Amino acid sequence: LLYILIPSTLIMVCIFFLTIEEKFRHTFVSKERGKDLTIRGFREGSDDAVKAAHFAMSKHHWKSIEEEVRGWVEANWSKWEEEKPKWLDENMKAKIPVEWIQTKEARNEEKERRKSVRK
Repeated sequence: LLYILIPSTLIMVCIFFLTIEEKFRHTFVSKERGKDLTIRGFREGSDDAVKAAHFAMSKHHWKSIEEEVRGWVEANWSKWEEEKPKWLDENMKAKIPVEWIQTKEARNEEKERRKSVRK
């Protein structure tokens, strides 16, 4: 079984790479770590929704730029509360540390919201 499975898989992978358009080949392999991709995506994000998508990654990915992410949250929290963007759902709010919310009143509101969600 392995004498057939391994060679046929290798042949199919080779055929795949030979038949795709050359301009797309670079999208399959990268030396960039996931952590670096998350940081670059956050920093180069064109809007808050893009940055939020990268913020939603593992905390270990953006730990090295935590102060930058915190500043972004602190600067925009009140705006997000007013505008209620689609991406700022319950799941995303739960990922944002309460300490990062700028005003004490907003922090307390978010703590209460989280308590009610847990029940």
